[in-house]
Amino acid sequence: MKKTATHKILIADDDPNDTEMTKRILSKSGFPVKVETVSFGEAALDFLQKEDDLPSLIFLDLKMPGLSGIETLRLIRADERLKNITVIICTNSLLEADRKASYAAGADGFLHKAFDIDRFATDIKSALERWLTE
Repeated sequence: MKKTATHKILIADDDPNDTEMTKRILSKSGFPVKVETVSFGEAALDFLQKEDDLPSLIFLDLKMPGLSGIETLRLIRADERLKNITVIICTNSLLEADRKASYAAGADGFLHKAFDIDRFATDIKSALERWLTE
């Protein structure tokens, strides 16, 4: 994909502050993006099932009420239509076990958020460079 193409990105996060922070970072990334947001894993799956134009990338919160990010990711990877979407787990967790579990479930990336907004912004831009350019 070229950087000039508009990419649809889905943010699935139950914390409105984290969602807004991620949206701001994406809007300043230099990538033309259209951002959709949902608050829970179930809502992410519902959104993906109804969409004809699937997102290029999903930023998925690890710890959400209802379906966790890991459970949501497993269901995405089990669905033939959805399994190739790039999914990056975003979390405040610093636990190595959470990172390992995310990759074991099929995550394409794992980012820490909130503690250092500049670092999070750099990590998001790196993810966009890696996953949304040829």
